[in-house]
Amino acid sequence: MQEKYKRSENEIMQNWSSKEPILTIICITYNHKDFITRAIEGFLEQETNFAFEIFIHDDCSDDGTKEIIESYATKYPNIIKAFYEEENQYKKGANGRYFFGELSKMARKYIALCEGDDYWNDSKKLQLQVDFLENNPKFVITYHSCSIIDCNDNIVDFSINDWAKFDYRDGKGYDMQRLHLCLPLRCVVYRNVIDFLEPNLMQYAKKIKNADTFLWILLGEYGDVKYIKEIKPAFYRIHIGGVWSMVDEKEKHKMHTNSFYNMAEYFSIKGDVNLASYFLSLSMYYLSCASSVDKMQYSDFTRIPKSILGHKSVYGGGYIHILTSWCYFSATLQVFEKYKRAA
Repeated sequence: MQEKYKRSENEIMQNWSSKEPILTIICITYNHKDFITRAIEGFLEQETNFAFEIFIHDDCSDDGTKEIIESYATKYPNIIKAFYEEENQYKKGANGRYFFGELSKMARKYIALCEGDDYWNDSKKLQLQVDFLENNPKFVITYHSCSIIDCNDNIVDFSINDWAKFDYRDGKGYDMQRLHLCLPLRCVVYRNVIDFLEPNLMQYAKKIKNADTFLWILLGEYGDVKYIKEIKPAFYRIHIGGVWSMVDEKEKHKMHTNSFYNMAEYFSIKGDVNLASYFLSLSMYYLSCASSVDKMQYSDFTRIPKSILGHKSVYGGGYIHILTSWCYFSATLQVFEKYKRAA
């Protein structure tokens, strides 16, 4: 059993230069009673010279998670703010609201993310990430490495995970916009710069299944990304109740198809033809994977750019010219070749 309340509220706040938070930790949780204590303790272990706050959003848990959150919110009233849903929002398709809804609107200058079944393993994490962002205004997001564990905290064999192949490195905004970097959600701290009042943003954010991916893409417009190798890995947990880790491959392909199609539609309305065509091509790729990946031939798939080139699609009541180049499509072909090798 994870030890609770290891530090008092006064001990956490004693080195803060101001009582006004500059960073918000957003934690989304659902039926994580066996894991949520470790996640919260990881937040409270953070040693910083700045004030931070913790938003914990419980998506209508019915296993005792809510009661654990309530006990922490009572013990740390100046740090923890709890939000409880009366109906499960994820099951209603409201995934995007976690990243683009009221919690982010209320958040401070910086945002850190961690779900209730994952946890941090470095008490200096937030200080290092915020220090870098404070001193490097051209960067919009920082991240660090991540390890995968099971429900008993055992390290999972990396040979069966794509995460073992992560290319941890710095990147440009362009890299995030085209998914050349994969950022582990529980490892990021980013500037709270997205304009939530932008027309159409929430309309599409609510539809997108892979909302964290959409978040990285949007942040790419505002700056570059920094990998901080000095921070110890956070832990991403695979377990039977995991929202993403337990989804089968075909369903993941369907979710990607949905997400990339809505991203294409969003960017087409914004007038960004390059990103619209790029994500439309990715959507078509994952649609093919979901429908008949075992029958799909590489030669069939290479014809997709020709079918898109010069194609007119109706988005938001207006026509736009979708132009997909081989340059933008190369990333998709690399993914396909990787899939073939793994099959």
